Amino acid sequence: MFDKIVERLYSEIDSARSIATSGAGVGGLLIYLMQRDWVIAAFSAVIVFPLARLASARVYEHIHRAEKRRTEREEAEEKYNQLGEHEKAVVQAFVLAGGSVLTWSHVNALDLRGPAIESLINRQLLSTDVTAADGMSETFVLNPVVFQAGVNKEISTRSSKSAYSLAP
Repeated sequence: MFDKIVERLYSEIDSARSIATSGAGVGGLLIYLMQRDWVIAAFSAVIVFPLARLASARVYEHIHRAEKRRTEREEAEEKYNQLGEHEKAVVQAFVLAGGSVLTWSHVNALDLRGPAIESLINRQLLSTDVTAADGMSETFVLNPVVFQAGVNKEISTRSSKSAYSLAP
């Protein structure tokens, strides 16, 4: 029976449970070493386990979400950096216009190259749709991740320009 318990603990894929098991074990051991009473130590471990599980699940989820956001940001920057000069100009036109969705008339009014637009469509970074606002206007929709990478690029460009203007 002890072998099955140990096997289950070490084959556990739930990080929160693994951390909570360790925390409860350490808590029980500390209580035993201080009180020299294994009954109090066992009860302490049982009490500590759910608290440790909740805390470790929360911390793990926070770390996991932060890692996911970091990975998405890096992938977006990588996609943006792989774009050609004219494709980046299209992305920056969306950024300067203030959104990831532009109507056809807005895009036609901008000085953008058609092949760059077609290339972004081919890369599945730009698509066409009908706006939800009126249900009739046709729009170009830029991939939100690439749009955010363009926003980040614009922010870094502006901050570096202002840093140069402040230099003596």
